[in-house]
Amino acid sequence: MPKGIPLTPEEQSQRRLEIVGMAMNIFKEKGFQGTAMREIAEAVGMGKSSLYESFKTKDEILVFALEEEVWQLIEQSQVIAGLALPPDVRLKQMMRIYLNFMQTNNTLFLWLSAEVQGLNAASRKRLQEKRYAYQDLVRSIIEEGIAKGFFRKVNALNAARLLTNSMLSILYTSRPTGSAEEMWDEAIEIFCNGVKA
Repeated sequence: MPKGIPLTPEEQSQRRLEIVGMAMNIFKEKGFQGTAMREIAEAVGMGKSSLYESFKTKDEILVFALEEEVWQLIEQSQVIAGLALPPDVRLKQMMRIYLNFMQTNNTLFLWLSAEVQGLNAASRKRLQEKRYAYQDLVRSIIEEGIAKGFFRKVNALNAARLLTNSMLSILYTSRPTGSAEEMWDEAIEIFCNGVKA
């Protein structure tokens, strides 16, 4: 785009997505800390000052990428949460989408977990807010299940945390007992029905 011609909102959005896509590839190759904004600007074919018009820091790029992915997860889960199905069925469907989400974004989450402490406090807070929004959605289904007698009375937020965090051990286990889908199906059954005989 010629210099000096303002971008439309659609063009600005497209530009941000292009920057994020290129930056994520560089982050995967060189690591988050090992990547400079100059390298991202060069890869996208723009000057550093033009890059700063879209993103002020690498943190902003990373958080934007993750927020976009998590927002899609939340939207899909909200559709399921609104279905006229029993709470345990909706919870299982939501967790299957979560499994697919984690598998699709496997690389991103692996190196994000290693790099998250390098993010500034504001970026960590934005990521935390998205995680909490998803946990609250899961919690609402668990609370409904408790109210309707599908689940026993428990701290619904702790249950939501346990359920969503158990995905990490399933996907990144060193001792798999089956495919991720098979392990997840068993984990959700244990979660919903317990281990008591």
